[in-house]
Amino acid sequence: MKRLRRLSTVLLVVLAGLTTLPYLIDVPKGADVDPATLLAVAAAPGARIITADGVQSVVAEAGNPQDPALLLIHGFGGSTYGYRDVMAPLAARGWHVIAIDLPGFGLSEKSWGRDYSHKAQATFALAVLDQLKVDRAVVLGHSMGGNVISWMLALAPERIAGLAYIDAAVVQPKSGGNSSPSFASALLDVPPVRRIARIAIRSAFSRETFAELLSSAFAVKSVVNRYGLVDGYAASSLLRDWDLALLGIIRDSAKNALPDSIANLSAAASTPPTLILWGRDDSWVPLTSGEVLRADLPDAAWVVLPGIGHVPFEEDAPAFIDAVGGWLDTLR
Repeated sequence: MKRLRRLSTVLLVVLAGLTTLPYLIDVPKGADVDPATLLAVAAAPGARIITADGVQSVVAEAGNPQDPALLLIHGFGGSTYGYRDVMAPLAARGWHVIAIDLPGFGLSEKSWGRDYSHKAQATFALAVLDQLKVDRAVVLGHSMGGNVISWMLALAPERIAGLAYIDAAVVQPKSGGNSSPSFASALLDVPPVRRIARIAIRSAFSRETFAELLSSAFAVKSVVNRYGLVDGYAASSLLRDWDLALLGIIRDSAKNALPDSIANLSAAASTPPTLILWGRDDSWVPLTSGEVLRADLPDAAWVVLPGIGHVPFEEDAPAFIDAVGGWLDTLR
């Protein structure tokens, strides 16, 4: 009995230490910059602050609002900034081009309490279209954005005039639908664990480490040396609670699987025109993933860009514009 009491006492002391120690360490301070001051350097031309679905974020537009709409959805770590060099050329082909920062990314509002699942991101994107009075749009999704546009197709098929998958990370459903909350999700819901994670993320983050990560996405390595590029992508880390948003995105990732196979979602929407475009040398989402998607969507146009990695619109903007623009021309 005495041993049991001693063991209980030790366990209580350890538990008390684990729950209080994180609060004895300060979370490294951030810049907490007003996102409006970063629009000129970390967003596409003409970007402005908007509020949709209860979230403050950023939208950029190019072209005539009377033209057919093309909505550009970025990938993980992306923003409207990534599309800065391709919006005007695509608009010149007769499209009202729209780019947005998804909640938790770019210059959008950051918080822990927001739902960052891809279903919620798709709902936000549809809310932006509502605000812009756009009934239907061709939707283009890069990387993670490919799954978001698939969720848009699932939620509102009547509003999707076409889909373009760019090196897309589509999360097909497992048997039984979406996965249950992951172990990481459960852990992050424990406040002391979340605080430790914040301290670790803020302590480890630097411009240099981010530049290395960004460079790993490119097959054309010289891209990362372009003036302002690293800072444009890293600007999100200057906003208040950017790390909490990142942890929220990780927490909600277990809910990202589509509600049905992409083949079934496309068929249910009468098989909208689809483009699948891939960088042949993509090391993040390899070409084999594109070939799997192509097998699921056999009627899709298929384009592979040689010598290009995960981010075609940064690595070879003219080739990207020609490929996407050529496909868009077939829809008019």
